[in-house]
Amino acid sequence: MDRFADRVAIVTGVSSGIGEQITEQLVKAGVVVVGVARRQQRLTELAARLASEKGKLHPIAADFSREDEIRRVYQWVDDNLGGVSVIVNNAAVLTLVALQNLDVSTVQQVVNLNLTSVMLSCREAMLSMKKHAIKDGHIININSVAGHIVLNMSPQYSTTVYAATKHAITAFCKGLRYDVQAMEGFKIRVTSISPGAVATEMLPGEYVNSLEDVEDVLKAKDVADAVCYVLSCPRSVEISELTIRPTGEKAS
Repeated sequence: MDRFADRVAIVTGVSSGIGEQITEQLVKAGVVVVGVARRQQRLTELAARLASEKGKLHPIAADFSREDEIRRVYQWVDDNLGGVSVIVNNAAVLTLVALQNLDVSTVQQVVNLNLTSVMLSCREAMLSMKKHAIKDGHIININSVAGHIVLNMSPQYSTTVYAATKHAITAFCKGLRYDVQAMEGFKIRVTSISPGAVATEMLPGEYVNSLEDVEDVLKAKDVADAVCYVLSCPRSVEISELTIRPTGEKAS
């Protein structure tokens, strides 16, 4: 992690859960983190809590489901901090409603945040790395085991739409590796991190309560540890896919 000290990382969805833990660990490691989320109060509280750490958190309230907001954040970083070395696209929304019961606005919301925003954020990160000659940048997309299998959780929960967006992220990450390899002289790493069930605000409380053991779900810190692990690998090592699951998780 030492080589990313004092360098800029953008992390999305930092107001709680996985994004909050990733931000905390990166700031403690000396990284300059631009933390993005929609809830300004949560951002302010997190920045105050991390004020004395080795790195620094710049909190920015923004909605990454909108292209203009994505551009605004990257422009602010370019104007004030320079180039982006690391992007962690973590922001996502989970719907567990069957497709036949969803309206089009909800479907669009899920697709916009879980897929389109990730693509646009990666595009802006690549343009920033190219502009500032950051040849060893790292793109990390927080995926899901639902990006590899379609989970059948129970009769009352459907992962159809969520899994569709996460399967698309799996394909996108594979293709993105070809795109960054086409950037002559650059060695930008692309990592997809796919957690199983994680105890965050996204996971329904009823589902967590139905589990036999609290250890049947991951903690947000477990995923943050994985992010730090892939960043700490030597430049010659690219972890293209990392799947993390609670021990004994029963999904295929």
